[in-house]
This record gives sequence, structure tokens and C-alpha cells, in this order.
Amino acid sequence: MTRADVEKALGPCQEAARVGSPSGMGECWRIVQNGEAKACKVITRGSDPERFEREVSAMQRIDSPRVVRVFGRGVLNTADDGADHPYLLSEFLPGGDVRQNITTSGWPDDSQLRAFLLAVLEGVAELHKANVVHRDLKPENILLLNSDWTQPVIIDLGLSRLVDLTSVTVYPWAGGTWPYMAPEQLQGERAFDRSDVWAIAVIAAELASQQHPFRRGEHNPPPDWDARLQAGMAIPGSRPAGLRDWLRSAGAYPGYRRPTAENARLQLESQWP
Repeated sequence: MTRADVEKALGPCQEAARVGSPSGMGECWRIVQNGEAKACKVITRGSDPERFEREVSAMQRIDSPRVVRVFGRGVLNTADDGADHPYLLSEFLPGGDVRQNITTSGWPDDSQLRAFLLAVLEGVAELHKANVVHRDLKPENILLLNSDWTQPVIIDLGLSRLVDLTSVTVYPWAGGTWPYMAPEQLQGERAFDRSDVWAIAVIAAELASQQHPFRRGEHNPPPDWDARLQAGMAIPGSRPAGLRDWLRSAGAYPGYRRPTAENARLQLESQWP
């Protein structure tokens, strides 16, 4: 995809450049028009028109500083294949995602980690209030505004399922990023709000221990993966005891034992003062 392709669909831009690495579904561009920076996400592979419409609908239903704002959508024709590809326009947030910030600035300390988790749980609770389940929470789908751990913003609701609408997903189906998927997702069952809480717990354990709590470099789930999940998440003893207590609840193997996102936030506040 070229700048000419982008400007053909969106009009002249003062700036237009690809940002980040191409994902499994497409690529993202940072554009500037009339002095305003926006992100243009173009779906170039595996496009599912109905799922894309649901992504846009899901994102437009949310009004929260913890969830990226979407401005509009359309279709972009690329010169290389002559095909039409859907795109969406959203606010461009400087700072990079969690993974990028770890690489450039290092891991969060206790204070940063606590503030980060409380803010992410606030955003996920807002999603759930709008009957939206994200289903693919991971470090790459959480931006840090201005590289500030206290200002995370949730992005990429491409796998979200609006729980008050008929699902386009046919089960059994496992979709998401497997190292962060809840046990029920990996078993092909329907994701629900507590599946997002599991993903946050995995991210919390990873940030606390500076390594994934279950994965040891495998590219695919190993044969003993489910046993690892059942064993629970361990973090260094140097981390606050309240965080370890919270992880036992938020990272419970049976989904029904996990708290809602709102209750998880309240528990974290009380257990880790």
C-alpha cells in the first residue's frame, strides 16, 4: 500500500506514513489533514465485512478516555492488487503500545503497574457496560498515551463480539492471540466478559515478572499448555502481596470464579493500597 492509495481514498494529506508492523489483517497509517493527526487502519487480508462493521460499531459505542475513539470508515482501493479494502479512521495516540514501551523504556515499577492495571480495568469495564467483549487483549492492543503507564488506551476491537447481538462466530472456534486467551477460548467456547479479565491478569503477571507467566518461547500451544494454565500465575516475591492475591482471583482457571472487570478494579484497589 502506498501514500497515493491512502490519499486517493481520504484526500490530500500533509503527512501520511505507515506506523508499526503490519498485523495479520492489515496495516496502520498515521495521516495529518488540516493539522489533525489520525490513524487509518486498513484491512488488507482476511477481510470479513460483517465483522469489520461490528468492529466499527463496537468502537463507536464507547466514549471513554481508556478506549480509542473512532471517527469514520470507508473503502480504499490499492494499486498493487486493484482490490477494495475497508478502513477505519480513529484518533492517533502518540506513545506506542505496551510492548514497544517495554523495549524502549523498560518495565513498569510497582506504582506504574498498579496505576496501569486500574486504568485498563476501567476501560474494560466501560466496554462491558456497552455489552462489548474485546476477546484479544494483549500488550500490543494497549497503547500508552505519551508513553505514560498511567494513561493506557485500549485499541483494536477487531475480534470483539457485541454480546447483545447475534454472534457472527460459529463455535467451536478459537480466535485471539493464544498466549493471552482464556481457557474457555482455547477450548473453543464462547468468550465472555471474564475472558477479558483473564487476559488482563496474564498481562499483569507478565509485567510483574518480566516474562510471560506460561509461555516459554513456543510458537504454538505446547501439549501441556492447559496444565500450565491450571497451575496458576506466579510472580516474584518482591512484588506486593496484594498483587499476588489479586492474580489468584482475576486469573482463576474457571471463568465463573473470576470477578467482573469493575469488581476486579475494586478488589485491586483494596488489596493493593
